[in-house]
Amino acid sequence: MAGSLGVEPGPLHPTKEKEGMGAARPGGGEYEALREPPPLAKRIALFVVVGLIVWLGVALGRRIDGAIQDKKRIEAERQEVVGGGEALPFVEAVHPEVVMHEPMVRVRGELEPIQAADIGFEVPGRLARVEVRLGDEVRAGQMLAVLDRASIGAQAQASQAAIGVAQANVEMLRERVELLRGLVASGAAPERDLSAAERQLAIAEAQLRQAQAGLRTVSTAAEDHVLRAPFEGVVTRVPSGVGQVVVPGVPVFRIEDLRSFRLRATVSEEELSLLRVGMEARLEGKEVRGQLKGLVRSLDPQSRRAPIEIFFPNDGTLVAHAVVRAWMKVGEAVRALRIPASAVREDQSVLVVGEGGILVAKAVQVKAEGQGNAIVLSGLGPEDLVIVQPARFRPGDRVRVLPEPQQAAMAERK
Repeated sequence: MAGSLGVEPGPLHPTKEKEGMGAARPGGGEYEALREPPPLAKRIALFVVVGLIVWLGVALGRRIDGAIQDKKRIEAERQEVVGGGEALPFVEAVHPEVVMHEPMVRVRGELEPIQAADIGFEVPGRLARVEVRLGDEVRAGQMLAVLDRASIGAQAQASQAAIGVAQANVEMLRERVELLRGLVASGAAPERDLSAAERQLAIAEAQLRQAQAGLRTVSTAAEDHVLRAPFEGVVTRVPSGVGQVVVPGVPVFRIEDLRSFRLRATVSEEELSLLRVGMEARLEGKEVRGQLKGLVRSLDPQSRRAPIEIFFPNDGTLVAHAVVRAWMKVGEAVRALRIPASAVREDQSVLVVGEGGILVAKAVQVKAEGQGNAIVLSGLGPEDLVIVQPARFRPGDRVRVLPEPQQAAMAERK
């Protein structure tokens, strides 16, 4: 390196370096004197380097020790779940939740208008006028639509003319009868002429009555050409427009009384025994209060359920034909347990994880609560660990319960 700098090698003298610092050396080369660090700085630097090495070693050791412990734990778990050469299945299980349960009967059904009618004409014809629109409120007897009545007018005129002819004939025959009675009394005419005139008068009077009945028939037909509302309500169906030909018996309007609603549902035999006419009923999610108006203490042979009817006043928030849920309180609150509804088997039992992971069946008295839950009134304790999905297991099977964090993750995915 000295040759590359163009200077002669030799020892550096501190005093000379101070005096000649920055000065040109013989041969034209320049250099800056390098001073060795003091002993204290060397020691500090050494301590820092050693400390870093020790810290890295400790951290690395902990990582290695943690990995070894995890490996041992996994191996221990694997050895634990292996029995008879087969791995035990993992299951989701929960402890029942203690709740205060209010005994109630829950039903589901459609809100039907208290009155509803599909209305059509009794006679055929062409629709001439529609007097209401969709959503209009109508009163009983209000005109809804009218058919073309041109033919009815002609029939009415013909009937009136027939009445006039029959009336004239009757008057003429009455005069003849009166005349013949005088002649017969004086002996100027035979009685057979009077009898014949009286028979003709009777026939004429019958023809007059027939003509009058024909006029009434025409008037009735004219009224049949007008469609009226049978009761107070709201128009929920109207024809698309005038000009269409209507057929007798085919509905063209629908009127619904929306002032109150009827909820028809069915209940089980057990629920039927708890119900009484007049009980208060509530709609889920609504403030409306109704009343149980009717129930039949007879079970359907097929469904083994009994029909009931609940009436609700319309507070302006109810919608006709909406499917709703209602409930009726049938007792005071009692202590009970809540479990997932999926945990209840068809035979009204649940599977509980017993000692050693062996499943045990417990018969329970249970009621559906809704929202995927069931209420257990007896047969189970809060300390029991209940299998959530028992369909593929049976009593005596051995299982292993999933850790709670994994169960929570599964619940979030659902």
